[in-house]
Formats: sequence, C-alpha cells, structure tokens
Amino acid sequence: MSSLTKNKHKLAKIVVIVGPTASGKTKLAVKLAQRFNGEIISADSRQVYREMDIGTGKDLKDYQQNKITIPHHLIDVINPNQKFNVAKYKKLALKTIQGILKRGKLPIVVGGTGLYISAIVDNYDIPKIKPDFKVRKKMTSMTLVDKVKLLKKMDPASLQFMDLKNPRRVDRALEVCLAGYKFSELRQKKESIFNVLQIGIKIERQLIKERINQRVDQMLKDGLVEETKKIIKKYGLTAVPLETIGYKEMVDHLNKKTTLEQAAELIKIHTHQFAKRQMTWFSRNKNIKWIKNYGAAEKTVKKFL
Repeated sequence: MSSLTKNKHKLAKIVVIVGPTASGKTKLAVKLAQRFNGEIISADSRQVYREMDIGTGKDLKDYQQNKITIPHHLIDVINPNQKFNVAKYKKLALKTIQGILKRGKLPIVVGGTGLYISAIVDNYDIPKIKPDFKVRKKMTSMTLVDKVKLLKKMDPASLQFMDLKNPRRVDRALEVCLAGYKFSELRQKKESIFNVLQIGIKIERQLIKERINQRVDQMLKDGLVEETKKIIKKYGLTAVPLETIGYKEMVDHLNKKTTLEQAAELIKIHTHQFAKRQMTWFSRNKNIKWIKNYGAAEKTVKKFL
C-alpha cells in the first residue's frame, strides 16, 4: 500500500452525490442519510438564498423520509441582496462537515454546482481578491459576448470550466484577470482533507428533459411569477439570484418582453442547456462512480465505509 493510500485511510470519510438538475440527487441522498446515519450538506449555489424557494427547486419536503426529517445544511443562509461566492461556501461547508463528524455522523454533500463540489473534494485554495467596483462599472456597458471574447484573450484556460452563460461568473473571472491574475490558476488544488466517495447519478438524457419540463410547469403552478414579484419589490432588480435561470426569464416576462408561455419555454430550454453543461463538468472527473439506482448506491457506500 502506497503512503498516499495509507494517508487517505486516516482521513475522515465523506460521501458526495452529484448529477445534473432533476436527476434525483436529493432523494437519493436522503435515503442514504437515513440508512447510514448521515446529515446532508447542500452544494447548490442558488438554494443558499432565503425567500427564493420555487425558482430554485427548493423542495424541503424531499428531506423527509418515513416521517423523519433528515438534518440538512447550507440552505437559506443568506438574503438575495447579499454577495456569496465559492470561498464563502467552502468556509461554511467545512465548518458544517466538522460539526457532523463530531456528532459521529456521516456527512453527505449533495448538489449540482460543480465549483462548490470541487472546493471541498479538491480542497481548492481560493485567494481573496477583493471586488473592484470601478472595473464592474466599466463592464456594465459591455455585452456578455464581448466579455467572453475578452476573457478568451486574457485567460483562455478558464473557458474550459466556466459557465459562460452566467454573467456574474464571467464578470468575476474578468475582474480577477484585470487585477493581474489568471482566474484559471487561482483555484489551486491542495492535499485533500477528507477521504471522499463521489457518486454520480447516471440517467437518460430524455428522462432528464421530461423531468425538467414537468418541474418548470409545476414551478409556474406553484407561483413562480408571484415569487419573482415579491423579490423585486423587497430587494430590487439587482438581487443576485434574479440573474439566474427561472427568475431571469420571469423578469423579462414582467417587463412585457415575453408572454408567460414564451418565458416558460425559455426556462425549459435554458435549464436543458444547463443540465448539459453540468454533465460536461462532472464527466471530466474520473473519480466519480456512476450508478443507476439506490441499490447500487447503497452497496457502493457500504463498501466505502
């Protein structure tokens, strides 16, 4: 046995569950948490926001299993007008994981935000580069296409993992480049602090598509339009999550740019594209064990523990 493997076995064990949106990650995590005395840590960059429940698919009923609510963390931790990033997520997640381990329970990290997952699994060292508001002001006059072109020129490697449809991420990457660094080189991997089992949910693309369509229809029935209006009224149009899928299209609809039917169709299209990008991200990770059902997941976790 190599020294690397020996060291790995000394580390505390955590389980990570990944997959695209609507793949059933939460339900699987909840079943595993009940079976293996676990607690769940969400790795979702939108569910951290309070008051944004419908558009982020924050179904808290999913955390109930046989009338027992499985403890879950890092949901509803900040307000929509507060800034949040991967460095803050990592700090909160590590503190939460340590607390779960102290209670003698199994930490199960579950989510589809690849960068948040990597921050924990690969123990990213994320230097603190403060926001530059002068740069941000200049960037408001640029289109997203122009920003991506500039980023390609300044840091082509970042395009390999960036969500280029997310204006906030692109702005941050450019801000870092203009501060004299390369965004792609910031996320330095350090030695892992956990012994991690990564499980991915393998699911047919067509089934994902159907689930996404059903989910969007349900969001509209549940009151996505009203939720968006409430957020705008309380926090204004600059609330960070209003730039994300589901809310962005609703804002355009409320501004009379689209009909409700057009907005719903756009949410579906953009969510399908997002799910595809998530799969591209996760498929690059050779340490993920892909499973098709709960039985296979349970077997894999049991062997790991």
